[in-house]
Amino acid sequence: MKKLFILCLLFVLAMPSVGFSQNPLTKEEKVQAMYDLNKKLIKSQNFSFIATWVIGEDNRSEVSGNENTITINGSNIYGPLSTLEADKPIILKGGLENYTVNFNDDTHVITVNFKIGSYTAKIEVKSTGNAFLELNNMNSGKQLTYKGGIK
Repeated sequence: MKKLFILCLLFVLAMPSVGFSQNPLTKEEKVQAMYDLNKKLIKSQNFSFIATWVIGEDNRSEVSGNENTITINGSNIYGPLSTLEADKPIILKGGLENYTVNFNDDTHVITVNFKIGSYTAKIEVKSTGNAFLELNNMNSGKQLTYKGGIK
């Protein structure tokens, strides 16, 4: 009877470890999953870039994502972005020109290029999920980089 009790006790104690013995995702599987999700989002041409940092030549500043979100919906864009100058946001609004997308399946990097008004822009989505927006003003030659993400 004791042997049966001990055998049942060992069986009960071993059950949870058998049930949870599935391997967690490897780093490469997580990167691939993030890339596939972002690729699907970019292909839909209905996504938002949410900036958390604005970076200039000499300095950078953390910004609020609620106030620094641009939305691409088909061939249109709308949204404000903070600059490093107080009270001088950039408003991107209107139709996109020269919209191109490049998916690099080897490095898991997605690059979106477009033109809006006097700005040329490049959004680069990295394998980590971080996204960077480079915004160049063709009139003044000034460039700002924004770090954030897409959703």
